[in-house]
Amino acid sequence: MNTLTLAANGMIFTEPETEVTQPLAALAGKVILQDGYTLRSFLSMVRRYPDFQAISVFIPPLLDECAKYRDSGCVTDMLTHLELVKRVEMIGFPGEPRFNILCALTGRYREQEQELRLFQLDSLLDMPVRLGLLKHSVFGDSVNIMEFETDYTLFEFIEGIAWEFGFQRFPEHCSIRG
Repeated sequence: MNTLTLAANGMIFTEPETEVTQPLAALAGKVILQDGYTLRSFLSMVRRYPDFQAISVFIPPLLDECAKYRDSGCVTDMLTHLELVKRVEMIGFPGEPRFNILCALTGRYREQEQELRLFQLDSLLDMPVRLGLLKHSVFGDSVNIMEFETDYTLFEFIEGIAWEFGFQRFPEHCSIRG
């Protein structure tokens, strides 16, 4: 798996000082976040590589909304960072068991998880973003969750962040009505 460095300025590098030239071909690459990577870095990346905006219907409205906010200082002291978490859930008992695998962006205050829907977007743009552990739960057990080191692909990273903000901020896209 190719390793990609996501830079704080929104650029993607395959190795030091070699920028990705075919961003869609890089979607399966393993991501590493450069120090100083923030939600604003993510927005700069999807602006720099506009093909990524087609990955999720949530990205264009997120870009439009964030364009209204000031250029720096968009933080809250109620979070230490934002963290992308991969969740693997085994569900369906009784009945046909199945796995759900998803990535979600959460807020963290030290070791405590915080729901991002409780925060205004303009207080999150300059918060540090980190890659978290894989959390595995079996049949809805929220007490005995196992945690593992994991890798994230560029696609998982983009889709996980877009889904989190889209689900919370643009619920008309999540409607089950046709």
